[in-house]
Amino acid sequence: MISITSVVISKELETKKHVESLAFNRSASTTGETKAINYIEEELKKENIKSQREYFHWTGPTRLLMRTSYLILITYLLLSRLILILVIYFVIKHLFERTRKMTLIKKESSKNIYAEIPANNKKEKRPIVILTAHYDSVSANIPFRFQVFMFLIYRLIIGFYLLIVVVFSIWLTLDILLIFSLPTNIIIIIAIVSLFGIVISLPILYLVFNEKPASCSIDNASGVSILIELAKLFKRNPLDNIELLFIWTGAEEWGLKGSKKFCSEHFRVLNEDYNLNKSININIDMVGTYIGLLDKAGFPLRKRMNKGYNDLIEATANSLNIPITRFSKFFEPKSDHTIFRRYAKRARKKLQTIFFHSDKDSKYIHSLRDTPDKVLPENLNGCLAICYQALRKIDSETL
Repeated sequence: MISITSVVISKELETKKHVESLAFNRSASTTGETKAINYIEEELKKENIKSQREYFHWTGPTRLLMRTSYLILITYLLLSRLILILVIYFVIKHLFERTRKMTLIKKESSKNIYAEIPANNKKEKRPIVILTAHYDSVSANIPFRFQVFMFLIYRLIIGFYLLIVVVFSIWLTLDILLIFSLPTNIIIIIAIVSLFGIVISLPILYLVFNEKPASCSIDNASGVSILIELAKLFKRNPLDNIELLFIWTGAEEWGLKGSKKFCSEHFRVLNEDYNLNKSININIDMVGTYIGLLDKAGFPLRKRMNKGYNDLIEATANSLNIPITRFSKFFEPKSDHTIFRRYAKRARKKLQTIFFHSDKDSKYIHSLRDTPDKVLPENLNGCLAICYQALRKIDSETL
């Protein structure tokens, strides 16, 4: 068996090398993202680890704004009783195959890559540990904290227009049935509200979604690096009783699209093949100037991330003399582990989650400040060693 000391020493240059090699723009649906997934794939091939790609599509913010504009236009046409124009449009749109496929803004595309390290013992319904890290990145023109606020405003605008459509549809139906008449100035009111919403949306689109090329090393080349090296280690020395599944997700920054796609496609099979009540999702989201471990979240900070595994992680870190910081957050950071936990809850399974996240480093992320020098090699190696040792401990206690 590989000693934990040799892991820390021999992997020091490798983990840092991956972070430096991935120091380029990896935004979803770009050539940089493809370059990143090719890099992961090539690194896994060096250890003869078979991996699979999974492609998917998702709706970006610009497409959502365009759909909102469609709704506004349809609203005006309905208010003006120009329903015939809508009928003609939809007839022509769906009359020919070419016109059916035409769209002003297409869906975005991305991909996941995953690899499995089988357990030595092929016991039926054995536990599985799912290790996740997202390889995509995003960098905006404004600080991360302000980005969160702007995202909230953007979602409120979209939600407001959806509410307008629902209310207006009901109102128009009542007007047609001569139950309740629409006010004569309703068109002017909606026009003013719509113009206000679009005026607000445009600067949000520019500030948040007009990306700058950035290395995005903490978020999340760090997690990608650790998962690559852990996969290589366990390929050479697999666990006896626990299956390992490594997933590098895409489009995490745009609403956890990669993990949603993976769970929608594979969670049912995972539930059938493995004992999810004894399984874990380890999500390595950010490892930068220190190693952070989320302990509790939500009001009044009662919801623990797991039952006892954080204690094991901390005890492992202490035994290796590796500093680690447990912390609590009122608002839990959105990352891939939340999707796995959601699907487990739906399946009524007790899948546990472990979330590595250097929360104080959020001041650097999604900006040009998120550079490789912020990702300290001792923290990369420390997180790798903690996960390796802890999984060995869990495996030895699994019957």
